[in-house]
Amino acid sequence: MKKRFLLIVSLCAGLIASAMADSHVAVFFPGQAQPVMVNNASRLQQLVSNPVLAGHTWWPGTVIAERLATEVQLQKQRDVLAKLSAWGSDLRSDNNDELANSVEQLRRQIAGIKVTGRQFVSLDPDVISLDHDANRLLRGEYQVYTLARPTSVQIFGVLTPTGPQPFVPGQDVSNYLVTHQRLSGAERSYAWVILPDGRYQSLPVAYWNRRHNEVAPGSTIFVGFSSWSLPHVYQGLNEQIVSLLTHRIPD
Repeated sequence: MKKRFLLIVSLCAGLIASAMADSHVAVFFPGQAQPVMVNNASRLQQLVSNPVLAGHTWWPGTVIAERLATEVQLQKQRDVLAKLSAWGSDLRSDNNDELANSVEQLRRQIAGIKVTGRQFVSLDPDVISLDHDANRLLRGEYQVYTLARPTSVQIFGVLTPTGPQPFVPGQDVSNYLVTHQRLSGAERSYAWVILPDGRYQSLPVAYWNRRHNEVAPGSTIFVGFSSWSLPHVYQGLNEQIVSLLTHRIPD
């Protein structure tokens, strides 16, 4: 009787462990509406070495996202949009139409991006094979967004025009902004650079503080609002937008 009980316990534990290790990964490719499924990859190494992905994406910008984390980011996007709408309405009430137009332009840009619950882990097969800690467990539902090696840099924020422009090897951040006009309320001395792997930093771009900082292909350059133009209640808005941009699904 005791042996039978131990056998049942062992079987149950095995089934639970197996269920916990199960993963379902939907792999999305540019231009394809339907994802390719990769099931039961228990660790990242099994995923990145799968023929579905191996050789079919640019690893530095490839995004892996988790379903529940995506819901969190979508709510954060809605929150930022609501703040911009409220601020824009306040500015219209105060007859500050110029700054209100800047807020509205940025609101439209944010409404147009697709965010996901990105997990900030390396997907580089070489890194994962050499570093045990990088070979993370996979449990649950994930989405992987692939991309080709980028040839452009994305311009985003309180300026015009916005959108992609060709990547130029060795070019400084400030040079990408030379032909772009800052809108009312825009920060003029610093710009945020979001790298394809999700890392980011604020860099000096004005004539008085400029230092040479090159941009990697696939990066996003974000010009936010200056601190003097932001009401106290919205002082963290630039950082919240930068966080959304780190969770953007690659084009």
